[in-house]
Amino acid sequence: MSSAWIYKAAWVIPVDRPPIENGVVEVHDGLITAVRPAMPHEPGHDLGDMAILPGLINAHAHLEFSLVEQPFQPTQRFTDWIRSLVAYRRRVFTPASTDQCVALNIGAIEAGLSGTTLLGEIATSDWDELFLPTHGPRVVAFRELIGLQSAVMEQQIEIAEEWLTRKAQLAPVTYGLSPHAPYSVAPELLRRVVDLATRFDAPVAMHLAETRGELEFLMHGRGEFVEMLKSFGAWPEGGFALGRRPLDILQTLADAPRALVVHGNYLSDEEIDFIAAHTQMSVVYCPRTHEFFGHEPHPWRQLLARGANVALGTDGRGSNPDLSLWNELVFLRERFPDVAPCTLLELGTLAGARALGCEHECGTITPGKRADLVTISLTESGDPLEQLFVTGRPMLIETAGKSASSV
Repeated sequence: MSSAWIYKAAWVIPVDRPPIENGVVEVHDGLITAVRPAMPHEPGHDLGDMAILPGLINAHAHLEFSLVEQPFQPTQRFTDWIRSLVAYRRRVFTPASTDQCVALNIGAIEAGLSGTTLLGEIATSDWDELFLPTHGPRVVAFRELIGLQSAVMEQQIEIAEEWLTRKAQLAPVTYGLSPHAPYSVAPELLRRVVDLATRFDAPVAMHLAETRGELEFLMHGRGEFVEMLKSFGAWPEGGFALGRRPLDILQTLADAPRALVVHGNYLSDEEIDFIAAHTQMSVVYCPRTHEFFGHEPHPWRQLLARGANVALGTDGRGSNPDLSLWNELVFLRERFPDVAPCTLLELGTLAGARALGCEHECGTITPGKRADLVTISLTESGDPLEQLFVTGRPMLIETAGKSASSV
């Protein structure tokens, strides 16, 4: 059966154009058909003193850690934090355990309840669409790939190809690949993953320039990552090629249809320029995770100034207290009051859609796009954008053709 809705609110904030006072969004069968000012005495679902926003987009998450009560410790050495993460995964996600499925469901629901309607997830095993809740956000699932030794590369490519040949029949899932990081993926494997993604027109996400230790490892082949890899039995027999920079990895990633540079905490000016010059590339900044590790200031504003696409992510509960993309925006508003709220809102909506290759489907309130809509209460008069991040949290009113009464 077809469905049609008219939503009226004090404000409609499309993101790609100025807010509309006393606005209307018309929806038919899950698609936006009109965005305009309301007519006098027009019938419809009147939301009152609310603003209608596009659904939020979380470009980077690790839902498998959604059962973690507080972030992993310690954090002084990043590799110690990784050891805690790996120990948790090995302890909890045993072959007979259902905890991973439960974690994915709980995490997706939590994200959705805070207004997220599209999410980029890193999948570390071959879970399928049945693992996700019916009414959670749509997911772009990036299969994590790890391999430094030649013996495991073929296996990783087989996993990647099988992942990309899946057809999402039961849930809104898109498939991509995630070569984990430059300290866990050999250059040859990265090249082959990008070639495979190009063949399938799939997005690629990679953790890159995350720590100073990573830069030291790439350039000089020393530091905390050497010790960690050897303890995990992952050190390659021939060692590592030295004298590399994140720019070398970026040059390979640039051949992918879409490339997400996750974190990018320590990108150089040259690397920022490179990303800005390649419109298929995005940096995914995870503000509260960045704060959790005590990193140096993130270059997100420099990236924006050079014209690069910067999306936002929550990472996972291993480094973040929750999975609310809205809380990331509130955090940024508090820390950077000089940044215009319209800029922040775009980071959490349209920029995420661009990063995930979905900008023609969502990210703004535009006729022809999906009706992924959320509302937030506005308690004061005046500029609605100035009020946004102080009035509460967004509530879902429609997504995937389902009205608030059924979501």
